[in-house]
Amino acid sequence: MSYELERSIGFKINQTANKINNKYTQMLQPFNIAPEQRAVLEIIKYESDVTQTKIATILGKDKTTICRTLNALETKGFIKKTQKDKRTNLIEITPEGENILDKCSVYVKDFRKNLGAELNDEEINTLTLCENA
Repeated sequence: MSYELERSIGFKINQTANKINNKYTQMLQPFNIAPEQRAVLEIIKYESDVTQTKIATILGKDKTTICRTLNALETKGFIKKTQKDKRTNLIEITPEGENILDKCSVYVKDFRKNLGAELNDEEINTLTLCENA
């Protein structure tokens, strides 16, 4: 039996993204960090003058979601916030945050490398055209 949803390219892409995210989540579980938390830590480490708004823009997420992620990272001791003005906090990675990034970096690099290993450049470009949609 077949119906329209299961033939939808959007549905198939979403299913694939969910499977990738689930594997990534399982891989990061021993490090007590979620994929989105790790992405935020990576941004904080490599970007300058990091704010909640800047992280939200880079990840394409709303500020409320990023606020929850930042609060979780702060609770774990991976980041610290410093008030820049009444409405803005600068966010910095702590030594504990650096340590967790280092501990899982080999696994993350390997995961990212293997994810596209079977694809050629044209296929990768086709998959990433969504950025312009």
